[in-house]
This record gives sequence, structure tokens and C-alpha cells, in this order.
Amino acid sequence: MCAWRLLRDRLPTKDNLFRRNIIQDDARGCVAGCSFNESADHLFLHCHVFGQVWYLVRHWLGFSSVNPISILDHYLQFRTFSGSARSKCSFMHLLWFASIWVIWKERNARLFRATESNMHQLLENIKLLSFSWFKANSVDFV
Repeated sequence: MCAWRLLRDRLPTKDNLFRRNIIQDDARGCVAGCSFNESADHLFLHCHVFGQVWYLVRHWLGFSSVNPISILDHYLQFRTFSGSARSKCSFMHLLWFASIWVIWKERNARLFRATESNMHQLLENIKLLSFSWFKANSVDFV
């Protein structure tokens, strides 16, 4: 559900909350403390903190690329890393979803609980989550 809302720009990012008149303009700043407004594209791709997650994931997988400008382009690019094998493509989808979920949970932890994980902890959370999902649903991917 999180990824579905993200791909449709329906997550309650600060930018979306501002557009709905829920928060004021001065509250739109990224939770990572950078000087940009917290839009979905910024938070998940271009933020100097959360953008590092994708670098770590790609490094772990042995891929090299740059982040596209939009979330949809990023999703499409990420799934092409697997080639055409169905099981690899499914795992790449799952890994992308796990990464999105971990970033969103970290954003909320920073915003609502004032706690921070480092980037390597986030990568470990992505690995654990993706492998547990894959193992639980491995029949669907073979």
C-alpha cells in the first residue's frame, strides 16, 4: 500500500500536507534537516540522507547507476537491473518495495519519535525485510 500511494504521490509527505492546507509553509522542510521541501521525489531519491540508501542497495547488489528524477522512473529503472528472468524481476520488485518501506518508516521515526538509524542499519533492515518476504512467498516467485 505504501508503494502504491508513493507511485501516485499520495503519501502524506510534508509537501502533500501543505498542498492540502494541513501544515504551514514553514513546516515543509525535509525531516533529514536539509534545506529542501519534503516532497516524495526529494525524500525517496534526492535527499542527501535518504538518497544514500539506494547507493548502498545498488552497491550490495553489484549495480551502478544514478537516481532518476522521478519515483516512477526510479521504479522502472530498478526493476530492469534484473534482466528478464521472472524470479529475479520479482525479487527486484520486492527489494524496491522493502527499501521504500524502510525509508518511510525511518522518516516517521525521525519525525515522530526523534530517533535515527544510520544508513548501514537501514540497509540491514532492507535485507532482513526483503529476505523474510521472499522466503514467506517463495512459491509465488519460482
